[in-house]
Amino acid sequence: MLLQRHVASLGSTCSVAQKNEPLDRRRKLEARITAYENRISVIMKLDDKAQWSIPDGNILCIDLHVAQSLDDLVELYPNEWLVPEKERITLPSSLAPGEIDCLSIEAIARIEAELRKGQVTDSLESLRLALSEKSLCFRTEVRNANSQRTTHRAWDNVHKFDSEARKYRATYRQARGALQRLSIDPEYVGTLQDITDDDFKVAGDLTDERRLGQRSNSLPWFWGFGDSVDSSSPRMQECMYSHCP
Repeated sequence: MLLQRHVASLGSTCSVAQKNEPLDRRRKLEARITAYENRISVIMKLDDKAQWSIPDGNILCIDLHVAQSLDDLVELYPNEWLVPEKERITLPSSLAPGEIDCLSIEAIARIEAELRKGQVTDSLESLRLALSEKSLCFRTEVRNANSQRTTHRAWDNVHKFDSEARKYRATYRQARGALQRLSIDPEYVGTLQDITDDDFKVAGDLTDERRLGQRSNSLPWFWGFGDSVDSSSPRMQECMYSHCP
């Protein structure tokens, strides 16, 4: 996912070095995926009859025998080359409904579900922190900017934290989708709601720090999710009682 976002951010005017970096990262990622698939195939023992709910992200319509190296394939098939960041990873959540019971891998599915719950918790905590930093930056830097240069710099920081928040939202959505497909602990999954663009705006008036405790009930649901939320921290207070663009 991070590699996908990096490639998308490059645009069409990137330098040669910027173009080569994704190739190197894709080689490393493909090696990690191959090693993982070799291990998981022994654990899950899938066959060609297994049904998948998530299709392969890449369909290779290329002849692997016409090239002797990875660089040859990139040159011969510039528009069809494998992008490992879009590959389907073999996991219980990637299987079609009913396949987990059919293959008797409920224990493995429960392990993935616990890992996904941790992913949800971590991504929401990082999301809250990014939005808090965004709010603090808007309150202390944007409002106090006294020149065009400092204003641009302040807004660049706001956009940086907003981009980080969207990255964590994407991770959360991926974990939530996996939990929904696993159909394990539906009561927990029912507490996970979608996060919209409107949720990135912190509700509240332009108040000072002395007016604490007035707007906490109007914040999006994820601000009160889990036991790890420390609403007494300075950054959380800034986010709760400041105005975000």
